[in-house]
Amino acid sequence: MSEPRQRCITCGDVAVEVRVTALEGHTAVVERDGVREQVALELCEGVAVGDRLLCHAGVALTRLGGPGAEP
Repeated sequence: MSEPRQRCITCGDVAVEVRVTALEGHTAVVERDGVREQVALELCEGVAVGDRLLCHAGVALTRLGGPGAEP
């Protein structure tokens, strides 16, 4: 069974799950499939290295959890 996709309700684009590899001010360096980029963190609080975020268009939409988060 394939994993469910999260879609942006305002434009139909897919939001993707990424893992935080570093924090730089109000942005996070995130990685997915070996590719890294920066995303804005204005909508998420308490983000730490290792956390999983749901992102769209260079913006972290929500924190999904981190290494110590409950499933």
